[in-house]
Amino acid sequence: MLLAARQPGGPSRRRGCTALCASADLHTWEVRAPFWAPRLYFTHECPDLFRLGDWWYLLFSEFSEANLTRYRMSRSLAGPWLTPPDDAFDGRAFYAAKTASDGAHRYLFGWCASREGERDDGRWQWGGNLVVHELTARADGTLAVRPPEGVVAAFHQPVELAPEQKPALGEPCDHAICLTAPGSFVCEPVGPQPTCGKLTVTVHAQEHTRGCGLALCLSDDLEKGYYIRVEPQQQRLVFDLWPRPGDRPFVTGIERPLAVTPGEPLTLTVLLDGSVCVVYAGGQVALCARLYDLQQANARRWGVFVQQGAAEFDALGAWTLG
Repeated sequence: MLLAARQPGGPSRRRGCTALCASADLHTWEVRAPFWAPRLYFTHECPDLFRLGDWWYLLFSEFSEANLTRYRMSRSLAGPWLTPPDDAFDGRAFYAAKTASDGAHRYLFGWCASREGERDDGRWQWGGNLVVHELTARADGTLAVRPPEGVVAAFHQPVELAPEQKPALGEPCDHAICLTAPGSFVCEPVGPQPTCGKLTVTVHAQEHTRGCGLALCLSDDLEKGYYIRVEPQQQRLVFDLWPRPGDRPFVTGIERPLAVTPGEPLTLTVLLDGSVCVVYAGGQVALCARLYDLQQANARRWGVFVQQGAAEFDALGAWTLG
């Protein structure tokens, strides 16, 4: 049995370990040497261990560095436990995750943390709504994240799109939306945003583009909204808000590393349920977030945008539960 624990000595915030206890009858337990004690974190919450293919995976959640559910991988239970280049599954809003399998798929169950007072600037709370990701292994053994097929299939009632095609905001190009904004910003609303639903779009970001992606809860003047931003130059996916309160970033930790190749298609899938927002990028990366203030104040519509660059958006769609 693996337990979240702390060692008795050493630097206070680096005593975290994954403890190992053994029993022959489940009544009397023997405490053995720690299963894993890297001297990195305060503790390793919600430890989980499973095998997928040729690799063993050790999962844990830590709150002393970045509030993330992380993992290590090894070909043997005896280690060594390797740290992959990206050792997380989601951002700061997804936590306390553990896994289970149905015999064919491995799923990751965690919470999308709520915020105090249901406000965008509220403190993150220790709990929230259940979010389930599906885990898959890449050729090198590292883990990728995608939406469970059953969840995606549940949203099958289409919502009609209505691109506004406002002057200087975008032009249709072969059944797609093309936006160009060298040194500037453009946004185009594409339709009503379901309260509980699924949004999809395939993004083709052009070279030297600073940012592009989906906008949610857009105001009539397009000045306010939440932004799911793909940043090719930074190779990351970011959840943001505009305008931001004060002179600080909207929220730290709601971002993920993401391999983006200019010109190549990248599919974004967004699942919405009330204030819960879950983003999947390219079947590789997941990012949870919350939508509070603007969802209550703005017309519920979504769109696409480009910041300092150019991008093409196709395969746009919106669905609700049937």
